[in-house]
Amino acid sequence: MPEQLPEGYHLENFLSLMRFVRHQYADLLTAEEREYADNFELLPQQSQSLYVRLILRKGPVFRSDKLSYADIDDIKASAVCLRDFGFIDQRADIDERIALHTKVELLQWLPTQTNAKLLKRPALLDLIRLDVDVLQQQLSFEIYRPLGAELILRYRLLFFGNLNQDFSEFVLTDMGMLRYENYPIDSRYRLFDSRAEVEQLWRHYQLREQCGQMIAQQSFQQLSQVVNDGLQLASGDMPTLMSLGRRSDRLRNYVARHLERQQLDLQALALYRLSNATPARERRVRLLKKHGAMTAALALCEEMQASPIDEEELDVATRLGHALAMKVRGESQFAQVPLEYNSLSLQFDKPLSKGLRVEELVRRRFEDNTETGGQIWRSFYVENGLIPSLFGLCFWDIIFAPIKGAFVNPYQRGPLDLFTPAFLQAREAEVDRRFFELSSNAAIKSRALSSYQQKRGTANYLVRWDCLSSELLELALTCIPYTDLLVIFRRLLFDLRNNRSGFPDLICFNCDDKNGHSYLMVEVKGPGDKLQNNQKRWIKTFASNEIPFQLAHVSWVTNE
Repeated sequence: MPEQLPEGYHLENFLSLMRFVRHQYADLLTAEEREYADNFELLPQQSQSLYVRLILRKGPVFRSDKLSYADIDDIKASAVCLRDFGFIDQRADIDERIALHTKVELLQWLPTQTNAKLLKRPALLDLIRLDVDVLQQQLSFEIYRPLGAELILRYRLLFFGNLNQDFSEFVLTDMGMLRYENYPIDSRYRLFDSRAEVEQLWRHYQLREQCGQMIAQQSFQQLSQVVNDGLQLASGDMPTLMSLGRRSDRLRNYVARHLERQQLDLQALALYRLSNATPARERRVRLLKKHGAMTAALALCEEMQASPIDEEELDVATRLGHALAMKVRGESQFAQVPLEYNSLSLQFDKPLSKGLRVEELVRRRFEDNTETGGQIWRSFYVENGLIPSLFGLCFWDIIFAPIKGAFVNPYQRGPLDLFTPAFLQAREAEVDRRFFELSSNAAIKSRALSSYQQKRGTANYLVRWDCLSSELLELALTCIPYTDLLVIFRRLLFDLRNNRSGFPDLICFNCDDKNGHSYLMVEVKGPGDKLQNNQKRWIKTFASNEIPFQLAHVSWVTNE
């Protein structure tokens, strides 16, 4: 990994994004967006460099005497050019001007105030705001305010397909920390086909920002109405892989949860009713129960059980429905699968001085051969790293298959629809053929090792390269029966977002079994630590498919 970023990386990355969007979406850009990019290309390189540095920094205003960059010979001359082209101005209100100064500098504004040094900065600022003469102080530096932040956000939206990613994606690549898959990106696969789609998504992000500001300002009374009105404006048809409906449902859930915390239950309930995303129905059940509507809450649990969105919702419906049915009817039709597993109790001296994680202590105990009946084990701490990685390796080419709207820029760890039901729907035939192909340990081993060798270090949401090693991969593909892996893969694929977590902490391989290799997955729980619901669901899958699993309960020995 290089010790420092290449010179001029920030400008090169900015230009790459701008030029990519102009090429990919030339027919969708507004006149303002095109003019912005055209004018930027006309700037001298040093002015371009200064603008990019300022616009990507936290502002909103900067003072000229604090700016110094090795690649810019004359900051003021570059700034004059930016001002003439409309990329910066020198406006600043009094609070912004004051914020640019240190306390020592501010004290010089008040030479007659002998006690000013004793004041904390907020009190000092209040004093300055009251002094008309001070507010008219001439500054010893120039102020630069970069313009065009909203236009850059629109370019980012067109480039990434979201506003969650930013220029740090480029930096990770520049530093050699990430390499991305080489998938086709051209007009055939682009995300947006009309300006209306861009505007709909843009309005959605603006609405999300507005809601976040209202929550921060504790303005809750009008919040639900703002959401409903805003989502009606942002409604309409969107591409399948970019369902605005999913985004709208997540926003409703986000706002409704904050309304709940403010005891605005009726408003929260109304928003949850409009949402088709988890955990909206669960929250409705809990609110109905809270207000004594037990029969309605039970009916909703029955609806969730009959048509669950995912396994988590089914699990919630079963647990809540059972308790409600017993209270309302005195009996329950909600069948609860018992949690069955083998357990092991281990005692250790409390590792205060060593600073070791409890999982590492158990891993060493297995390898020390003291708790394993004479068997020789090789043990690894993997948690959620190994099994999803094996899935990612075995389905690599399907994950990165060129599908319209799935890949919209060169910096993706997977398709945009990876963690949605649309992922499997769009690739069902290919997935079925892959499961048929992986019908032996040799087939899975060949497929996984081939991907590991060819793609090592390439970014993939599901593959943890920091967890994988050649030894771990070889042992896993040798010792875990393909039938076990296929069971796990199918459950993973049913709900990749939720099911890629909850795996046991350790995996142990028996390397000295005369009857063939074997393995064991081990979840480690220290004193007071309890199984999470996603862990319980995996344990039930292991039990119903005879997949070897053990829960290790750790207790401390006190030496007094």
